Amino acid sequence: MSFAAFLETAWNDHADQPDAVAARLALAPERVEAVADIPPLARLITHVYGEHLARWQAGIDLLTSLRTLPCWDGSREADAAVACGIAVLRYAGAIDPSLADLPGDEQAIVLATAASALAGRRELRRAIAAYTQAVAIGAGPSAARALAVAGNNLAATLEEKPDRDAFETEGMLTAAQGGLHHWKLAGGWMEEERAEYRLARSLLQAGDPATAADHARRCIAVCEANAAPAFERFFGHAVLALALRAAGDEPGWGAARQRAFELHDHVPADEREWCAGDLAEIRDPPAPAT
Repeated sequence: MSFAAFLETAWNDHADQPDAVAARLALAPERVEAVADIPPLARLITHVYGEHLARWQAGIDLLTSLRTLPCWDGSREADAAVACGIAVLRYAGAIDPSLADLPGDEQAIVLATAASALAGRRELRRAIAAYTQAVAIGAGPSAARALAVAGNNLAATLEEKPDRDAFETEGMLTAAQGGLHHWKLAGGWMEEERAEYRLARSLLQAGDPATAADHARRCIAVCEANAAPAFERFFGHAVLALALRAAGDEPGWGAARQRAFELHDHVPADEREWCAGDLAEIRDPPAPAT
C-alpha cells in the first residue's frame, strides 16, 4: 500500500475507529520515505489525537518524532505543518496557550483548527473564544481555508445545541459569518452557497428569520448563477421556506416549500440521505408557537 493510500484509508476509518487509527498512526513514521508525506500525516495526527481522542500529549510526542525521521530536511512546509499541529494540541489541550512565537497567519490557523477540535469535544465556550480570536487577527489568504472550515463546523455544532445562551448564540453567528467571509476568499461557488445556507440556518436559530431569508435567497442566487444541480438548490429553497414560515409569510413558505419538493424529486437516489433532515422539516413542520 502506498503512503497516500494508507492516509486515505486512515481518513476513511478515523471517525468510526479513532483508537485503531491512532494505533496505525503511531507506527506511520516508519512508513514515511519522503518529506512530502509529513504535512498530510501531521494534519491527520493532529485531528485524530486531538478532536477525536483528546490525547493531547501523545499527539504532541508523535508529531515531535517526525522531526527525527531520516527524510526530515527542515523544509518550510513540513516544519510549519508539524509546528502548527503541536501548537493546536498544546492550545486545545490547555498545555500551553501561548502562540506569540508564530506569525499572524499561523496563529489564525492554529486557533481556527483548535476551535474545530474543541467544538468536536463539545468545549464550546473555549471553541468560540478561539475562533473569535482567530478572526480578530485578520489573517491573510493562507489562513482563509482554516477559518472557513472552522467557522462552518462551529456554527453547525452550536445550531444543534438546544440550550444555547446569549454568548453561544453570538458565537454561532460569528462563526457562520466568518465561515461565509473566508469561503469567499478560499473556495468556489459551491463553498460560498453552502456557507450562505449555513448562515441562514444560524440566523434562524438566533431568531432572525428575515435576515435568514435574505441569505437563503443569496444561496439560491449563487446556485442559479452556476447551474447548480438539484441537490444544492434543494437546500437553498428548503431553508428559505423555513425562514419565510418563521417570518409569518405563509404564501412565501408554501411556494418555497413546493419548489424544494420539486427539486428533491430530481436529486439522485444516492444523495437523498443528505437531504433527509431538511426534507422532514418542511414536510412535517412544527406547529407555530402560540
